[in-house]
Amino acid sequence: MADPATWATIAVVTSIAGTAVAVVSQIEQGESQKEWSEYNAAVAERDAVAAQQSAEYDAEQKRKETEKLLGRQRALYGKAGVTLEGSPLLLMEETASEGELDALMIEREGKIRAGSYQSEAALSRMKGSSAQKAGYYGAGSTLLTGASRASDSVQNILALSKAKSGT
Repeated sequence: MADPATWATIAVVTSIAGTAVAVVSQIEQGESQKEWSEYNAAVAERDAVAAQQSAEYDAEQKRKETEKLLGRQRALYGKAGVTLEGSPLLLMEETASEGELDALMIEREGKIRAGSYQSEAALSRMKGSSAQKAGYYGAGSTLLTGASRASDSVQNILALSKAKSGT
């Protein structure tokens, strides 16, 4: 049978090894969660840019559609021999105004969607940072707990050794 010093050494080494594995695992888990959060944030930022670009494109298409409609109105008025004054002019102004309002609304909705994606990205980064910190704090706590257990193991084995030897 091994002497108390050997048992104390085995207990300490085992405790330290277990603590080291737990510490590394906690740190890696926090880092992994941070990396995923960074990835999700990058995706959300790309979605924000895409939402903004899509809205700008759609708004431009709406403006072109409105211009075509105004062109058709002018052509039909001209074909019918109607002058562009009074009610026909007011109708065309209303058409232009409504078309521009629609385009502005499309742009506004795109900015809102983009802002939502930006918020999602910021939240994802905060979660990642928090997970990373939690990993470090957990690792520190595990390290302290492991050191305490290793110390307790040594003290218990030494106390048993002293009791056995009668000193």
